[in-house]
Amino acid sequence: PKIILYQGALNLGRGLEDTIKAMQFIEGAELWLAGDGDLTQKLKELVEELKLESKVKFLGRLPFQELNEVTLKADLGVSLEEDLGLNYRFALPNKVFDYIQAKVPVLVSDLPEMKRIVEQYQVGVVAQTRQPGELAEIIKVMLSDQAQRQIWGENLSRAATELCWENEELIIREIYSPFI
Repeated sequence: PKIILYQGALNLGRGLEDTIKAMQFIEGAELWLAGDGDLTQKLKELVEELKLESKVKFLGRLPFQELNEVTLKADLGVSLEEDLGLNYRFALPNKVFDYIQAKVPVLVSDLPEMKRIVEQYQVGVVAQTRQPGELAEIIKVMLSDQAQRQIWGENLSRAATELCWENEELIIREIYSPFI
């Protein structure tokens, strides 16, 4: 099966309930949730209620190296944070950069910073909806459109060379050099 990956805290405002509900309409794919949080038990109950145990896997918290190995296996990375205030609105989660470094196309919320990265580098899709059926259609196309996936792959390679710590380190060193 194709692997749809969410990595990070399983907390309020991460779009997890809608992503899980979307799995009702997706065949040939699994949603892997790598992380733990306040909603873990509620999400497990939702999966049971919807009878999605064969499609949704809870991986729990993973050590960094193991998480990286899981991310490299993914076919799609999701970061569907909800606009619950300024902290979420202007969020640019680490998971987005982890997906890019692993060259995994991303599906993100229509929030300014995530949208800017995805559109600037053309590395995935910005979701304009949270409705599970429509979200499922977006995911199905993202997993099956091989021509688009090839383009994303090329763009992800370019983005990964630009959006990395090594480049940021140079900027930080320059900023702090007068104080050292």
